[in-house]
Amino acid sequence: MPKISVCMIVKNEKLHLANALNSIKELADEIIVLDTGSTDNSIQIAKDNGAQVYKMQWPDDFSIARNESIKLAIGDWILILDADETISKQDTNKLKEIINKTKPGQEYENVDGFVLTQRNYIKNKQDLELKTDSNLTIKEAGQSNKGFVDLTMASDPYEESKTSCGYLPTPIIRLFRNNKGIKFKGAVHEDVSQSITKKIHPINISIHHFGKLDINTWKSKWKLYEKLAIKKANQEKDYYSYFELGRQFLASKKLEQAKEALEKCVELNKDFYLGWFNLGSLNLMQEDTQNAIKHLEITRLINPNFVAIYSNLGVAYAQNKQHKKALEIFTLGLNLNINQPSIFKNMALCYKDMGDEHRSNLAYQKFLSFQNK
Repeated sequence: MPKISVCMIVKNEKLHLANALNSIKELADEIIVLDTGSTDNSIQIAKDNGAQVYKMQWPDDFSIARNESIKLAIGDWILILDADETISKQDTNKLKEIINKTKPGQEYENVDGFVLTQRNYIKNKQDLELKTDSNLTIKEAGQSNKGFVDLTMASDPYEESKTSCGYLPTPIIRLFRNNKGIKFKGAVHEDVSQSITKKIHPINISIHHFGKLDINTWKSKWKLYEKLAIKKANQEKDYYSYFELGRQFLASKKLEQAKEALEKCVELNKDFYLGWFNLGSLNLMQEDTQNAIKHLEITRLINPNFVAIYSNLGVAYAQNKQHKKALEIFTLGLNLNINQPSIFKNMALCYKDMGDEHRSNLAYQKFLSFQNK
């Protein structure tokens, strides 16, 4: 059986660390914790839970720290985990089976990296919504084609999800061979994809990320991420680093800086629908209706199956007093996914503005039916 090394970088993570380490005890053949300057008892927690602890001064670059941690690993495969993440016990055996199939002659012998799904859990749906002066709701500009997975609308097999209303899924390479040529790149939102020369294969394994459940704790990290996102964009100057920088500025509500970064993103890659979507959503926040319509329609042309477009594009048309067009767009969104209470609320406001109190009440009752579930 190939060996698995779990590698983590840690700084002041006493709230989550024991939970993370406990989740992978039965999976890991060794646990490497690289501490970058904790002043709480993170180091002792790591030692108490069987980890090998090493120290380094924080290098102001996540990829440098990640690469230092994987140098210490001796397993055949490396699993990267953060202190506020876990692997579910129910996936332990499944992950072991996958690793066992990477031996010569097996199904995954030519695979060097696996894509897992990071579930970014959210406490309240309101954390993902922005309201205009007219109370129309804008969907937060997302990073995944799948969009927000609302756990209040369906059952979920994971116990880890019970404290949240849903999650934002992010595909991410966190499991790869312990090959000295595989290294992380990027000061923030670091990844190893560019250094993997063989196959990268998606697997149905989740990483449960709890860091966004406490919005205040999450906001406290924004300043660091923003600084590193600027550094990364200045170094790499590619469309995706500008996209990440724009997203970071959006999170901090630095709209003009976000706009500049996102405009650079779509200039470098005119087919990147998430860049156009984020730019159009930002235009909505700035009440620049004409550009919002323009950029969200470009998004729809590139990827008409991206559900979140229809919520924000409908809002743009409603703000432009094109109510019939707005309702048409909202309906297209509901045809893709009926479980969108914010669209029903927006439809109610749209009908009300048109003077149709009956349809407004019907749409609002539908919105309330979701709230009461």
